[in-house]
Amino acid sequence: MPYLLLAVNMVLMTIGQLFFKQAAVFLNQHSDWSLVSKYFYNPWFYAAISFFAVGTLTWTQILTSMKLSVAYPLLSITYILTAIGAYFLFGEKLSAVNLAGIFLIMLGVSLVSVK
Repeated sequence: MPYLLLAVNMVLMTIGQLFFKQAAVFLNQHSDWSLVSKYFYNPWFYAAISFFAVGTLTWTQILTSMKLSVAYPLLSITYILTAIGAYFLFGEKLSAVNLAGIFLIMLGVSLVSVK
């Protein structure tokens, strides 16, 4: 069960990050608005905070049954999911260095999950 919750947490945090990026796009599109208005009327910002809030609750639940020294490194899969999401949703490029970093994260996650 903790690994299922960890997978859910990874998805929540990835979606939250992608919503934060969309919130930043919204900020740029409304550069003539006041700073307060840009955030107050930014639905992407509220969505991102909501996903992070649920993710935080899930994370706390994960830590009740899993060692932090195992759970936190596994959470780094979120970086991979976010990079892939940014590639598809925002057209961000994945350079050779990015791909090498993703490979190293996968290698690290594999090493941490070996018992």
